[in-house]
Amino acid sequence: MSTIKVDTVQSSGGGAVTLTQQQALKHWVNYDAVSQTTHGSLNQSSLTDNGTGDFTTTYSNNLSGAENKCIMFGAWNTSDNGANLGAGDTRGGTTCGQKGDEVSATSKVRYTCHYGSTSASNGGLFDYEGNYCASVGDLA
Repeated sequence: MSTIKVDTVQSSGGGAVTLTQQQALKHWVNYDAVSQTTHGSLNQSSLTDNGTGDFTTTYSNNLSGAENKCIMFGAWNTSDNGANLGAGDTRGGTTCGQKGDEVSATSKVRYTCHYGSTSASNGGLFDYEGNYCASVGDLA
C-alpha cells in the first residue's frame, strides 16, 4: 500500500483536475432562506428563491444528462439559528426533494423543503435556515 500526501493537485494547464473512473460531488449549495444568503456552494452560478420553501439552483457547468445524476437534499430544522425547531417539535419530519412537477434538467434543479404534518394539521412549505442540495453525476 502507498500513501500520497499533497497540499494542491492541479492540472498541467493550471485548471481543475479531471476526475476519471469515479463519482464525486459536481454541485452543492447551503442556502439560508431566512436571510436569503448562500453560505457556500460548488458549481453554482445562481440560486433563485421562488417563494416559501421553493428554490432553483442553476449550475455553472451543466451535468451530462437530465436523468443520469443523483440529487440529495436536506434541511436544518430551524429558522432562528437553532434556538427552536422550524415548525414545532410535534410535527412529522422535515423533507426536501426535487419539485415533482418540474422537468429534470442538465442546467439546474428546482427543489422544495417542507415541514411535517400533525394529526390536526397538514404540513407545508417552509423557509429553513439551512437548505442543502448536492448533485452527483458527470459534467457535460
